[in-house]
Amino acid sequence: MDILGPVRARLYKLYKCIDAVIVKYHRSYLVFACLFALTGYVLILIFPALIIISSSQLYQSLTENTMTDWQQISIWSVLLALATLLSYRSIITKPLQPAGLIINDKKLPKIFHLIQSFNQHFKRPIIQRVVITEQYELDIIKTPRWVLPFWTHNTLVIGLPVLLCLSPKQFECMLARRLGQFSKHHNRLTNWLYQLRAIWRQFYLSYKKQKYPDSKILQWLCASYAAIYDTVTVYAARKDELYADLYAMELFNHEDVREMITADMVYRDYLKNHFWPAVAKFAATQSKSPAAPYQKITPTIQAHLKTGKLNALVNKIFTSYPGWQDPNPSLQKRLENIGHDSPYMPEPQGASAATHYLGAALNTVIDIMNKLWQKNQMQNKKHNKTAK
Repeated sequence: MDILGPVRARLYKLYKCIDAVIVKYHRSYLVFACLFALTGYVLILIFPALIIISSSQLYQSLTENTMTDWQQISIWSVLLALATLLSYRSIITKPLQPAGLIINDKKLPKIFHLIQSFNQHFKRPIIQRVVITEQYELDIIKTPRWVLPFWTHNTLVIGLPVLLCLSPKQFECMLARRLGQFSKHHNRLTNWLYQLRAIWRQFYLSYKKQKYPDSKILQWLCASYAAIYDTVTVYAARKDELYADLYAMELFNHEDVREMITADMVYRDYLKNHFWPAVAKFAATQSKSPAAPYQKITPTIQAHLKTGKLNALVNKIFTSYPGWQDPNPSLQKRLENIGHDSPYMPEPQGASAATHYLGAALNTVIDIMNKLWQKNQMQNKKHNKTAK
């Protein structure tokens, strides 16, 4: 008996109600989201402001009072020292760029030629760095060059599982939608809100790596704000993802975009709920020979996602609704956005985008990602043993 069933049903109704209200009053919501985004800048400037305020109050306490109030002077002195220290820490801390295997145009010219061809159409963003990661992701991460997130360094993050799952045409379409999304031709506001989600997380990770005791204050402040900001802007992020699909239609026909959208959500779900749990279960039983999952992704999806199982998975995803903190819109909403009412995805077969775009470097990239995955598994096991 599912005791939590009624609770889930009520929460789902509440979630749907909030969703409907935001859709109806989307302008008011975006104004609120923008105001909340600006509070992040206020948090960054609050410590320099405290330096000015505490210095002024300390000066007044020392010069204007006939009777020296040492308690007040002590309080303002402590505030001045703390604000100065935290301001200094904020200024010298640079957000970390996304980690991954850095690639260049000499070793993998096909990918860079593809990026250049899309940039000729969208004009921007300028990509300064391209990395391959172990996650299923394809995103552009803007890393601030200074404490205030105005001037940024753009990193294109390509997850190896994306290349291993998608066909070359599907990957090209998916890359076009992301580059178009960050060109901001039609979505300047929502993309600003979208990109700040990753920026605040970068600030948090940068403070987390510091060993100074005072950095704990900045870490807690940034973590708290980033978590709330992600919740507040989840609907803005979904709207921006819908804009991204429309950008893809500037370079690909609607059937190609429909196939890419369906494949993207199917592979994302399959890896998360089927492939990786099976890999983790297998790895837990192995003591000598470590698992090497990345070389198995392509043959696994091609063997398992046949017509019957594939259709069942597509239908399940098509009728499901995203979690309340999931920035990705539902499959149904994404398809409606491009003028379709049904999903489409052929059986995965043939050469993957990884084979086409990585070429001779594919095995090397897979080996690196396998070793990274194994290292993370060993660290998790040590952490679990220590926790016990």
